[in-house]
Amino acid sequence: MRELRTIGDVLRRLLSELGVDRQLRTYNALAHWHEIVGKPIAQVARPLRLDADTLWVAVKSHTWAQELNFQKGTILQRLNERVGEPRFKDIRFTVRAALPPLRGTPLATETERAALNSVVLSPEEEAQIEARVAQVADARLREALRRAQRATARYQKYLAQQGWRQCAVCGCYHSDDSAVCFLCEKGV
Repeated sequence: MRELRTIGDVLRRLLSELGVDRQLRTYNALAHWHEIVGKPIAQVARPLRLDADTLWVAVKSHTWAQELNFQKGTILQRLNERVGEPRFKDIRFTVRAALPPLRGTPLATETERAALNSVVLSPEEEAQIEARVAQVADARLREALRRAQRATARYQKYLAQQGWRQCAVCGCYHSDDSAVCFLCEKGV
């Protein structure tokens, strides 16, 4: 008899096999930078990009670059704990006159959660979801996929309404003005 697995288990395994889970954990750690380093440091230092295993961080001044260089070990440890593996090996600090916007979870307040819950999908969006799940024979799985796709579509619509953009490279949503997210942008 085949072992029954939940859709969550199947999705986690698939994401792991594709290597996407590591990227998601990395992005999640950087998206929660303010929690990892604390609010005072997040006001003067922001992650710019990940180059191989080196994280580039913009800081407001040379003084902050020097101070954070002393705290590099602790920051690396906290980032890697958030990812669940030693993803980050080094941090490089670069002084910038203007820091990129503070990244964080876009649904920080109950008001924002309520706004997300009020997002309504158009009949065209609902039809697209139905077309994607129509080939799934198992009714319970089809319904689970339908709910997941509706939630994803509503979340993406909410982010677009809030001014977030979809990265032209990886497809994730980000709050920068650029066409690509901070993980995909090239150059320091």
